[in-house]
Amino acid sequence: MFKLPISLDDVAIRHLLEALTESGQAISIYDAEDRLRYANKTYQGIFLKGYEGPLTFTDILRYGAKNGIGVRIDGGDVEALIARTLPRRRSTPRKSFETDFMDGRWFWMDHTILPNGWVLTVGADITALKQNEKTLRKAHEEALQASRTDLLTGLPNRRHILELLDGALAGNEPATSGLCVAIIDIDRFKAINDTYGHDAGDMVLQHFANICRERLRSQDQIGRTGGEEFLLLLPGVRLNEAARIIDRFRADFPPPNVTQAPPDCPTLSAPASPRL
Repeated sequence: MFKLPISLDDVAIRHLLEALTESGQAISIYDAEDRLRYANKTYQGIFLKGYEGPLTFTDILRYGAKNGIGVRIDGGDVEALIARTLPRRRSTPRKSFETDFMDGRWFWMDHTILPNGWVLTVGADITALKQNEKTLRKAHEEALQASRTDLLTGLPNRRHILELLDGALAGNEPATSGLCVAIIDIDRFKAINDTYGHDAGDMVLQHFANICRERLRSQDQIGRTGGEEFLLLLPGVRLNEAARIIDRFRADFPPPNVTQAPPDCPTLSAPASPRL
């Protein structure tokens, strides 16, 4: 079995340094006083563009913050970052973490404390992985939202509004004092569909959904439970106030641009009940 030599000769060391210098990984070595003693081209390109010193860890961070390079700092307060980082910098012999830089790249950093107190950091570019992760997260969020949303009206669908009701009744949703629940039905809706077609019926449903979005408070919830039926959740209101809210819906219904014979004019039925 081939055994690697324990020590390297000068030629091997020279070639090793050349390989490290040209590596796409960001490699740095800081001494026990946190002075930068070695940085390859990738590390220099991230942290040292045009910088000539002093080459201490904190001065390099301050230079990056001033010139828009290096680590992205939440809130932009480099002194707060330094205060958080220094006590942890040598707290464990080895740690790994991800960080993002001002140029938009993400790196996975391996941070090792050597026996002599020096610090070796090796960073690998994981930007492509983060972008894939972001794409997958966005796709998941969109799929989750679609599974909860009624396609025609854009309101919560039956499953989601019933989940919200269960949460409110169980006390899992933010609430003040009380909860009123109303079942809203668009009267004569079948006659609209039969007489004027499903496009007219769809427009009536969409108009009602728009009224709800305009008139309801941010904490209120309404969802389509099926056909022309809707479930309305009004936290923190009494029954008489709930009735006034529903009356405001009636004032804007039916849609002004739906012209049908008076017997077919859609209206709203909305019995409301306080939480028991």
